[in-house]
Amino acid sequence: MKPSKTRLKDVLDDKPTFQKWREIFGKMRRLGTAIEMYFGPSMNIDQPDYRWVNDRIEYFDKKKRLLTKDEMQTANDLWKKYHPTKNI
Repeated sequence: MKPSKTRLKDVLDDKPTFQKWREIFGKMRRLGTAIEMYFGPSMNIDQPDYRWVNDRIEYFDKKKRLLTKDEMQTANDLWKKYHPTKNI
């Protein structure tokens, strides 16, 4: 009998499909928009957090470069910092 994938380790070891990465980068685009909304019209295009997010999106679109685990953690930290409902 095959063991089922019920352990967290087994679920996390599954590699995401290309469709899953497209969803992840859709969320990255939402993060970029959240940063823009946070700073408003006075935002500098060279703002480091916005530039970081935008660069990762461009790398994916042009070169199909995926995020590393550290980059995903950084993106999660930025989302916690700039989340739209948190800044109302």
